[in-house]
Amino acid sequence: MQSPTSPQNDRPLDTKTRDSVTDGLIELLKPSVEEIDDRVKTVRESQVELRQQIDSLADDLKRIAEQQAVPVDLDPYVKKLNNSRRRVMLVNNILQNVQ
Repeated sequence: MQSPTSPQNDRPLDTKTRDSVTDGLIELLKPSVEEIDDRVKTVRESQVELRQQIDSLADDLKRIAEQQAVPVDLDPYVKKLNNSRRRVMLVNNILQNVQ
């Protein structure tokens, strides 16, 4: 791999110039990276809240089905909620690994 060169005379960039370019790139990208990180955190928090709501709804459906005769079989809905919960957890794990 060739070392970076200046466009004027094909000489390698000195350390000071290379450090300045690096610092400039970091300062340019830093706000975007921080914004993405903040949004990932927000999504992860939402995923946790969603998972809790799914758990609560599934528990409520189970309780209703156990306490009274319901004209509709709620088990398929509970299974769908549990499947949704697994997918939410999977997305949360992926986001955690990305972060």
